[in-house]
Amino acid sequence: MASNKRFGTFEGVFTPTFLSILGVVMYLRLGWVVGSVGLIGAIGIIVLANLITLFTCLSISSITTNIRIGTGGAYSIISKSLGLEVGGAVGLPLYFSQAISVAFYVVGFAECWETIFPQHNISIVIYTAWFILLIISYASARLAFRVQYVIMAVIFASIISFLFGKTTIVQPHLLLEGTANADFWVVFAIFFPAVTGILAGVSMSGELKKPEESIPKGTIAAVLLSFAIYLLMAIRFSYVASQEQLLTDTSIVIQLGRWKGLIVAGIMGATISSALSMFVAAPRTLLALSKHRLMPFSSVLSKVNKKGEPTSAVIVTAIISFITLLLGTLDNIAMLLTMFFLITYGVLNMAVFIEQILGIVSFRPVFKIPTLFSFLGMLGCLFAMILITPFFSFIAILVIAVIYTVLLRGNVRKDWPDIRKGLFIFIAEKAIQIARSLPYHPKIWKPNILIPIVNFEDWETVLEFVKDMVNPSGRINLVSIHKVSEENFVFEQERDKGNLRQEFEIVKDKLRMIAEPLEKKGILVSSCAVPASSFLEGATSVIITLKNSIFPPNLLFMRLREGLQLDDDMMTLIERIGKKDMGILFLYLHPKKYFGKKKKINIWVREGSPNINLAVLIALKLEQNWDADIRVVQVVREEKDVQKAIRYIQKLKKLFRLSQGTKEHVIVGDFSQGLKNAPIADINVFGMPETINMNKKREIVELIDTTVLFFRDSEQESAIV
Repeated sequence: MASNKRFGTFEGVFTPTFLSILGVVMYLRLGWVVGSVGLIGAIGIIVLANLITLFTCLSISSITTNIRIGTGGAYSIISKSLGLEVGGAVGLPLYFSQAISVAFYVVGFAECWETIFPQHNISIVIYTAWFILLIISYASARLAFRVQYVIMAVIFASIISFLFGKTTIVQPHLLLEGTANADFWVVFAIFFPAVTGILAGVSMSGELKKPEESIPKGTIAAVLLSFAIYLLMAIRFSYVASQEQLLTDTSIVIQLGRWKGLIVAGIMGATISSALSMFVAAPRTLLALSKHRLMPFSSVLSKVNKKGEPTSAVIVTAIISFITLLLGTLDNIAMLLTMFFLITYGVLNMAVFIEQILGIVSFRPVFKIPTLFSFLGMLGCLFAMILITPFFSFIAILVIAVIYTVLLRGNVRKDWPDIRKGLFIFIAEKAIQIARSLPYHPKIWKPNILIPIVNFEDWETVLEFVKDMVNPSGRINLVSIHKVSEENFVFEQERDKGNLRQEFEIVKDKLRMIAEPLEKKGILVSSCAVPASSFLEGATSVIITLKNSIFPPNLLFMRLREGLQLDDDMMTLIERIGKKDMGILFLYLHPKKYFGKKKKINIWVREGSPNINLAVLIALKLEQNWDADIRVVQVVREEKDVQKAIRYIQKLKKLFRLSQGTKEHVIVGDFSQGLKNAPIADINVFGMPETINMNKKREIVELIDTTVLFFRDSEQESAIV
């Protein structure tokens, strides 16, 4: 197969880009722009419009000197910066815009032909022009570019004919002012599409000998030269025609030319060259999309012939453009296509801007530009979209958002090098810097649970409960305390190293398995395996480390088991934590009842208890996620204290803003008897004193015969605020 790297700067980039910019608007609308806003206003519009495209060109030039761009031009640039999903979401509409644009330019050519040869059948002209363009594009891109040399010569000749042409008024004058009722931004919106088309050369990226050199040089040269031509023609219009002529006769340029035939040929050449550029560029975009399996029948569309031509993609592009011709002019869709081109330019600027502000080492472009340029280019594209048509801007963005969502859920390569994760890390870093400078208040409390795990089997049924305590925005830290002997712990022998690594890989796999269901439900989960000589030492090390992390845990969650082997360790661990640092949660899971129907929650209180905030906050979470009812239970010694207890519970309900459905329940008798007479619930929640008695907790478990959650407040939470 012949090498695809066959075009240089002039042939592969400058010529198609230059011809795409010098379009019909230059001939048939530039004079009207001068008549509407005057020469000063027209120069302002030309400068502003070209600044937007120049900033975009500079962004493209910068990023192409930093990556191996490959096939697909703008799609390749975007996908290698923002990911295949973003590249595909922008690239798919871009491709269809390019393919459909072929039809619009062919129709424009035919309409121009009809003004010269009104006796010819316009339909025959349209389909003949389309067929000739198809043959040229299918034969080879090199042939298409050679045809464009002829067209470029004709366009240059027509421009010379205009610049050295005649005047339509007796005394040439300078038209400085426009009409009083002409809105500058409306005129800008009409003119702006004239300077788009800068991607024609970029789309040839896969077939350029040195894309990192050719794209910057060719694109910037085309933009600057076309800018100079627009300025010269605007000045010429202001000298040689009256304001009335410029406003009422859109084809005044033909009368002003020294050789009218050359002007007409230039207009026709501008339309046909734009159609030819799109006929060459669109298949290359489709080829790149197909290579990454983002299109149906990708295996067929990604093939090229011996000359390196994407023949299948050319045929598909031809079919799409032909169907568009059959459907008619479709003027409204033309506006939508302009939006897709502008979004592509905007995203290109955004990709460079993001890479610049992230400060990542991988962004080392040879062609460096100020961050302000890419930012202004991004804003300029958005500004132009809103000015031209807010409605179609919204529709275009919506289409891209839908495509992105579909691709995100599809089977798109996940190992593709892009910067999206870096962007979110950057945002998180900046947010953390701001958050650290602000004081903490219990008002912002939400559960960030640390779970030390020894036996994985103990947590299979419990993690769903933990999820219900944190959903929708809390966090879970899973830590496997992996007990190893002291000999293995110090890695004295190579054999021990290998065994320990293997054991750790197994532990990590188990952690991933239990974390995955939580992550799929949108819970933020982190996990790690820690080697330690004992549970106590491992858990202590983890807590000390995490207390100084960016998001320190505020709850320690452990299971109360039927055996007593870990009681002493848990008590020592709680003493080491300190009351101010973390809340404590102990769960006893009933071996048969588990969490029941998840409909009834009992919170046990006593009057004046300072240890209730955490219980209320966790119960409210469960109430929300279980769709359960809360019951506040209090035990009193004598019957005469019942009403006082009810008033106290009602006061708590109001103070903690509990739901109207929260019930009060008062039990008369001693506490042990009260446990036996407890109202039926799926979980009972009890507070723990600062000095925790594990034997007392086990007595409660035996008497109440349900799943039980014990808690101890820290100073970080408050149910009142």
